[in-house]
Amino acid sequence: MRMDKRIVLAAALCAAIVMAMSSVPLLDKLAVSQRAYTWQHVSGSELTELNLVDYMAGLPLQLRVRKVELNHSILSVDLLLPGSAEPRVVYGDLYRLAQSSLQRTSNISRVLIRVLEYGRDPGAPGPQLVIAMEAAREQAKRLAPLQSFETQQLLAGELKRRFQLTYTKKWQQRYPE
Repeated sequence: MRMDKRIVLAAALCAAIVMAMSSVPLLDKLAVSQRAYTWQHVSGSELTELNLVDYMAGLPLQLRVRKVELNHSILSVDLLLPGSAEPRVVYGDLYRLAQSSLQRTSNISRVLIRVLEYGRDPGAPGPQLVIAMEAAREQAKRLAPLQSFETQQLLAGELKRRFQLTYTKKWQQRYPE
């Protein structure tokens, strides 16, 4: 009789442990969804080394990404300019990167973007700077959606008005105004 009580007690204890363990994933899902909701609506998500690749892969950029670096609150991005890219594409990617990085993250305060071009000559010394942009969080408040700019000139004007753009001679040669 004593042995039966011990077996029943052990079986009941095992069943209670199994029930508790099976509810852990449900509680974890609930906690994560509530935390994600809070972060998403209050301060944006935090960009870290762990999610940087996923973040960059999720951006609809048309230029190729050459290099990305996250240093505390500064995001640095190098983009490669193909020979056939229009200025609207370049301005669009600059705007998209600044808008997304400064408005949808909680820890990025500055974005530094360089657009580089490889020389067409085989003896060229490597990538050369075409255009650079520095954007700060204070300057990116209330940015309009990219689709609201009907012309390239309006988009370029908005970028020049809000952020610091540096044009090189390569840009001026490639896209004379």
